[in-house]
Amino acid sequence: MRAVLADKPEEKILAFRCHWCSYGGADLAGTSHFEYTANERGLRVMCSARMDTDFIYEAYRLGAGAVLYSGCHPQDCHYITGQLIGAKRASRLEKIFERMGMTDGRFRVEWISAAEGDKYARVLNEMQAVLDDIPMEDLKAEIEQLKPEMSKRLKKFPGVPGVQEAMDYSDILVDAITKQKETA
Repeated sequence: MRAVLADKPEEKILAFRCHWCSYGGADLAGTSHFEYTANERGLRVMCSARMDTDFIYEAYRLGAGAVLYSGCHPQDCHYITGQLIGAKRASRLEKIFERMGMTDGRFRVEWISAAEGDKYARVLNEMQAVLDDIPMEDLKAEIEQLKPEMSKRLKKFPGVPGVQEAMDYSDILVDAITKQKETA
């Protein structure tokens, strides 16, 4: 996640995709040559129920412009109840982000089957349109404003051995990249 958000993270749409359905939808969108934004970066997880909230908070802490939380349709879940668990988690996140004042559309939840490459492309293009409608300075200001709250909400990451050091190192790298861009 840190690697895909290391350069110009505010322009990126980070897509968390379940292995069985939405990952296949993304693959179909590509192999079918559907046009969609080049700013999408995908991460595969086995199930939408496996997308811990810490992953989403960390993506925003690292400056992601938008996050797509995608998985199977309820009747298609390979783990029977995984989509229901993921849907509840995503619903809580939507409410939290609304209370934080995040721009509507920067976090999106979609259930996309492996046969819905066209839907995957459409959703990403709609998310890109949301980002394009926000002036870059306003988006960067919102990201900076929300970073402390995202850091505060990280629960499990800092307690995992080695993760806090990796997060600190990531912050150092991001600062170095930012300073390098400012001097260029």
